[in-house]
Amino acid sequence: MVNYAFQPDYTPISPPDESEKLSTTIKLSEVFDAGVRLEASAFSIEAHNAVTALKNSVLQLIPLYGEGGLCQEAHNAFRFKRIYVDAEHGVPFLSSSEIISLRPRIENYLSRKYTKNLSKLLIQKWDVLISCSGTIGNIGLASETFTGKALSQHAIRLRANDAETAGYITAFLRSRYGRPQLTQATYGSVIVHIEPEHLERVLIPNLPPIRQIAIGRLMCKAGELRDEANRLLDKADRLLHERLNLPYLKTIAPSYDNASVIAKIKASQLMGRLEGSFHDSVALMAEKQLGELSVEVTTVGDLRVTKEIRPITKFRKRTYVEKGGIPLLSSKQIFQIDPVDVKRLAKGAHTKDLPEIQLEENMIAVTRSGTIGRVQIFPAYMAKWTASEDATRILASETINPGYLYTWLASDYGYCLVTRQSYGSVIVHIDLEMLASVPIPLPEQSIRDEIGNLVLKANRLRNEAWHNEQDAINQLETLIARKQTPQIQIESVQQPSALSELTFDPDAPPIWELVAQISAQVPDEEWKKLPTDLARRFDYYQKQRQGQD
Repeated sequence: MVNYAFQPDYTPISPPDESEKLSTTIKLSEVFDAGVRLEASAFSIEAHNAVTALKNSVLQLIPLYGEGGLCQEAHNAFRFKRIYVDAEHGVPFLSSSEIISLRPRIENYLSRKYTKNLSKLLIQKWDVLISCSGTIGNIGLASETFTGKALSQHAIRLRANDAETAGYITAFLRSRYGRPQLTQATYGSVIVHIEPEHLERVLIPNLPPIRQIAIGRLMCKAGELRDEANRLLDKADRLLHERLNLPYLKTIAPSYDNASVIAKIKASQLMGRLEGSFHDSVALMAEKQLGELSVEVTTVGDLRVTKEIRPITKFRKRTYVEKGGIPLLSSKQIFQIDPVDVKRLAKGAHTKDLPEIQLEENMIAVTRSGTIGRVQIFPAYMAKWTASEDATRILASETINPGYLYTWLASDYGYCLVTRQSYGSVIVHIDLEMLASVPIPLPEQSIRDEIGNLVLKANRLRNEAWHNEQDAINQLETLIARKQTPQIQIESVQQPSALSELTFDPDAPPIWELVAQISAQVPDEEWKKLPTDLARRFDYYQKQRQGQD
C-alpha cells in the first residue's frame, strides 16, 4: 500500500465528513446584535462555532468589555501628528506590530513638548494590547518592558482591575475561543479595523476567581520572564562594549542619526564596491575602531566562528495545510511571540526540505532580504519549526559560544557592518559571501563565555515563558471543551455509604471541579469579606473565630 502522505506532489485532502462547513444561517436578532452588519465576514463561522462551544459549556459568560463586562476601560487613543525628537527630549514610541515582539525595538521618540494628550498614548503596566488596524488579533500583555512607552492608535488598550485578570483575558483572546471573536468584527474594504466597542460582542467565561488567578498568573509570569530575558540581552550588549573597550557608535559617528555627511576614501579602500551605502561613514568608523583593538579580528565565515552559514534556497513549490503541519515563520514572525496567520507546511510534502529549512535551538538567523540585518537566536520551543528563505541561518562552531556570536551581530557594530553589504535598487539583499565577510573580534574564551552565557540564559527564560503561556491557554481551552457536568446542590448532602458499597466511577468530575462549582455559587461580595492574608494567617483567624463562638 502506498503511503501518499510522503509523496512530494501529494496535497492532503480532508474527507468530506471532516471538511469545514462553508455556509450557515443566522437569526435576524444576530444581525441587530452585530450592529445591523450585513457582510458575511461579520458572522464568521469559526467565531460562531467558538461562541456555540462557550454557550454549551457549564460556564457563565459575560461581555469582555462594557456594561456588565469584565473590563470597563478600553481605548485606541487618537490620530495625531507624530513629531519625532531625540531620546533626551522624547518618549519611546512603539508601533502596533511591536506589541507581540520578543524584544521591542525603539526606533523613534515622540516629543514630550509638542505631542498633545501624550498621557493617553502611554502604556500602563498589564494593559491588554490588541492590534486593531491592518493585522487584527495580535494580542500582547504589557509587562515592564512596555510600561511608560507611547503606542500608536493602531492598538487598543484594554484595562482590567488587576494583573491576574489581565493575564486571564490575554490567555482567552489568544485561545481558539477568543481570537475568532475579534477577527469577525472587522470592517473596511482595503485596510480592516476594529474599534473598542466591538469588544462588547466578545463573550468570555466568568470563571471562579481561583481559576482566573491561576491562569492569569501564568501569563503574567511569562511577561516577567521575557522582561528578565531582555535585561540579560541588554547586559550582554553592555559587556561587549566594555570588555572590548568599544564606544557606542552613536557617540562617535557623526551620521549615526541620519545627518548628511560626506565620506572620503582612497581607491585602495573601494573593495570592488562603488555604492555610497557600502562606504557609509558609520561603517568606516566601526572599521576604524576594530582596527585599534588589541584582540584578534577575524570574519564571520572563519571556521573557528561558524561551522555553517546557510542561505535557504527558494523552495517554490509549497504545500500548506489548515491544521497541524509544521509552522513556517516569515522573516518578521521569527521576532514575534505569538503571530497570527502563521502558515503551516504539510509534513509529507516537505520531508526533503526539512534538513535545510528546519530551525534548531540557539541557531542564529539574519534577515537577508527587504529588511536587512535583524538578528535572532532561536529558543528551544522554536526548534523543529521552519522559517522562510528571507532569513539566513548561522550555526556557531563548536569552539565559540553562540550567544557571543549573536551579541556581536545584534550590536550596533554588527548591524552597520552587515547592512553596508546590502545591494539592490528596490528590494535590497545580502548573500552568503557578504555575510561571511563581516568582521568579528575574538577576545579570550572567558570573555566570550561571560557575554554569551547571558544570551543563552535569556533564551532559556524565553522558552520557559512560552511554555507558561501555552500551559495557561491549554488549561483554559480544556476547561471550556470538557463535557458538561451536573450542577452540585449544596443543600442536598447525602449520608456517606458504607465503604464496601463504594465503586469507582470513571466519569465522576474531579474534586477540584466540584470545588470550583461550589465556590462559583458564593456571591462576589462574600468573597470580598475574606481577609487577603487568610492562607498565611489561617490559625490566627481560626482562633479569633473560636473566641467569638
